[in-house]
Amino acid sequence: MGVYVLLSVGEGGAAKTSALVNSGYEADEPELHIPLALAKKLSFSLEALKGERYRVVGADTVAYVLGQVEVKLLLEDRETPWLTARAVSVPGEHEVLISDALAEALGIESSRPAPAFGG
Repeated sequence: MGVYVLLSVGEGGAAKTSALVNSGYEADEPELHIPLALAKKLSFSLEALKGERYRVVGADTVAYVLGQVEVKLLLEDRETPWLTARAVSVPGEHEVLISDALAEALGIESSRPAPAFGG
């Protein structure tokens, strides 16, 4: 079962989007995976992007580093602060993904991401 949250992304809340909280997306700093279509909407320059090798589920892939992006949770009952995250994109991945470090920075806690084994 995935945990999705609603985010405001980009300067001045340029886009609102749902994002999958992915505790298996381990990053050293708050990081947000942004699909290329959303990256274009947020006016990231897609020319001469720098790629970095990522190890994902036992295989290597290349993630393109887009730059920094402002992010905040959209909640019904309270205002949340803007945070800065490193924005990356992997061609072919079409979901907005929140890294473990960004989830922690946003205060997102998933106490039980999957049913207990055998039960």
